[in-house]
Amino acid sequence: MTESDCQNLEAAGKRLDNALRFDRIPNTSKLFNDFLYNYPKVSAFYTDWGRGSGPSLADRAKYIASQQYDRTGVADALKRINTQAGSSDLVFENIETLRKPGSVAIVTGQQAGLFTGPLYAIHKAITAIKIANCLKQEGVQAVPVFWVASEDHDFEEVNHCEVIDVEGRLKRIVYDACGHTNDLPVGNIRLCEGISAKISEMIATLPPSEFIPGIEKDLRESYVSDAGFAEAFARLMARLFKNYGVVLLDPLDDGLKQVAAPLYVEAIEKSPEIAQALVRRSADLVAAGYHAQVHVSDDMTPLFYMDEGRRLAMTRHNGQFILKGGSNKSIPRDELIDLARNCTNCFSPNVTLRPIVQDFLLPTAAYIGGPSEIAYFAQIAVVYEALNRPLPFILPRASFTLIEGRHQKALAKYSLTLPDLFDGLHSAVTKVVERSLDRETSETFTEVERATGEQLDKLERSLSRADGTLAASVKVAREKIFYQLEHLRTKFIHASARRDEAAYRQVERAYNTLFPNKNLQERELNVFYLLSRYGPGLIDDIYDATDIGFSNHKLLYIGGVASQVVNAS
Repeated sequence: MTESDCQNLEAAGKRLDNALRFDRIPNTSKLFNDFLYNYPKVSAFYTDWGRGSGPSLADRAKYIASQQYDRTGVADALKRINTQAGSSDLVFENIETLRKPGSVAIVTGQQAGLFTGPLYAIHKAITAIKIANCLKQEGVQAVPVFWVASEDHDFEEVNHCEVIDVEGRLKRIVYDACGHTNDLPVGNIRLCEGISAKISEMIATLPPSEFIPGIEKDLRESYVSDAGFAEAFARLMARLFKNYGVVLLDPLDDGLKQVAAPLYVEAIEKSPEIAQALVRRSADLVAAGYHAQVHVSDDMTPLFYMDEGRRLAMTRHNGQFILKGGSNKSIPRDELIDLARNCTNCFSPNVTLRPIVQDFLLPTAAYIGGPSEIAYFAQIAVVYEALNRPLPFILPRASFTLIEGRHQKALAKYSLTLPDLFDGLHSAVTKVVERSLDRETSETFTEVERATGEQLDKLERSLSRADGTLAASVKVAREKIFYQLEHLRTKFIHASARRDEAAYRQVERAYNTLFPNKNLQERELNVFYLLSRYGPGLIDDIYDATDIGFSNHKLLYIGGVASQVVNAS
């Protein structure tokens, strides 16, 4: 990382060596692609910060640092949270930095996935660390903060992780909690004895290596019976990033809830204004050819009401706030405001308010998000305006596919690139057979299909002159002939792959590791598969390779020399 990287956040987007533009990656939203590559189309929904026309990140950080925050209350809460997580001394030094005026936070966050969940949680943390260090070079005291999304309620989104087993196949580890209900915040779920068996299953699945004892120790000391599910996540993150000073934040902490109380009150008071602004912004997004990220209505309220742990949405009608979820109980506006002042645990922000709560608690100079979160900000920026809160820089997290040496060799051997995997395993194997294993037969199929098509075209023209109705019969015959040819080609591909099982297994292993479940590696695979093979130094390698700003999806070669054949540009 150079000084110019800190000042020019668009520089990384121009680098395509061992990188892939997101608009070449399946399932990337149009809004996120335009945010990166066609910014004028979305400029009405974002600020220009970081794009060259607005203030620099350092200038914005200094402005954010000058605003008023309850630094003492938040720092006290962070000290309590990180003590429980077993964080390193560097974390507590960073907390003391946040206590002082003039400092800022670089914030990211993620749901508390089992054993840290998908790789992108790691990429998020590393991006926040790198930007914080970048700002320090610019003379700004910046601290990386990871928001553990403990208030989320969808346990099935976080109760599992995916690793590669010793056979090279994708394996899902699932923890079924005991004694919880689906409407309970993840942070309130307590681990039971079954978590020990899941750790054993994880260790048995990972490839044996010298690093396994350390991994097992970290897992067992983090995920202990009766610990909170989100608390265990925080403990493990604290261990992974002990040398980097990442401050962990759990929004369920009572002290943080108390600090956030004035914002809850204001959100209730301004509910009509917030709802109307969101409805207008949603319509603007749709009119611009995008879709609204969050469904909103004129009567929505940006807070949930917590009823004995159950999260209930609220709507407004005639000065009353109506609790949804079956009860339809109504609470007068003034009574609800008094409740927000005196019972902060009675409320939880919904997705439209959560970022504003974050930036009310913290002097957030930049928020690091994934593609979906970046898209959310196009809609919820209007909530910042309604509540008169300063917007941070919105920057994408670093994005990687980590390519091991053996997969580099396999891709090079069969002339495959990462995009060749995007159409699925069968398509990739087909390319291998056609390019390498049985090229002559593959070329024969292509020639037969070409010649057959030409002859059918000739026949169709002749029949059309004789009797126009017969031309339709040729169309039906064409479909049947080419269906049978394709069916025969598929059988040939499978037969060739079976004959060269070693080639098939090499491609299958690469596919399962690099594009598992037809998705980017970082969205599916857990970090401990890679840590079991390459050790804790892998975190440093990812940090060193991380670009900041509006960067592309990078290919990071590990465990071997990068092959020039694996070309993503």
